[in-house]
Amino acid sequence: MSQTVRSRGTRRIGFAGRVAAACASAGLILGVSACGFDVQTLQHYQPSDGVDVNVATAANGQPDNQTIKIRGLMILAKSDTSGFLSATMTAASDDQLTAVSGTALTTDDSEGSALKVKLSGPVSLTADKAVVLTDQPAITITADKLQPGLNANLTLTFAQAGTEHVTVPILDGNNSTYSTVSPSAAANSTSNS
Repeated sequence: MSQTVRSRGTRRIGFAGRVAAACASAGLILGVSACGFDVQTLQHYQPSDGVDVNVATAANGQPDNQTIKIRGLMILAKSDTSGFLSATMTAASDDQLTAVSGTALTTDDSEGSALKVKLSGPVSLTADKAVVLTDQPAITITADKLQPGLNANLTLTFAQAGTEHVTVPILDGNNSTYSTVSPSAAANSTSNS
């Protein structure tokens, strides 16, 4: 009958090895399980400098057959006192943007000067068709001061969807990112006739 004798040193290494393997496995499991939870690419984010807003959502906050989706809404200031509204809008059903009003905000986010907004006429929205505001007659905005980097409070009024209040950024329309963005020449000639 042969008997195997283990030395204490071998047993300690075996036990220490198992403890190290368990710790490594736990670390690996925790590290891998963290992937996919609350990572930046899974979070909703605003892919542009403007703001997104849904007008006339259902009671549960979800879009319905009256909802107007406005994407990238911003004021592009071409000077210290004037600029224009830029955004893309889609509507679930026919509607019209009939009025825009608002105030510029100061550096401490208090109400500043009133905005003077000029629409040459209602902006018609056809169901499921995108309307780019810079492809339309310009919605011009003037104020005592339109300072890029600050915000403005706007009230958008639609014929069917009602009114929406939204805070939008004022951006430098002369910045290289936006210097080529302006209402089209055809839209300007239409609004002047």
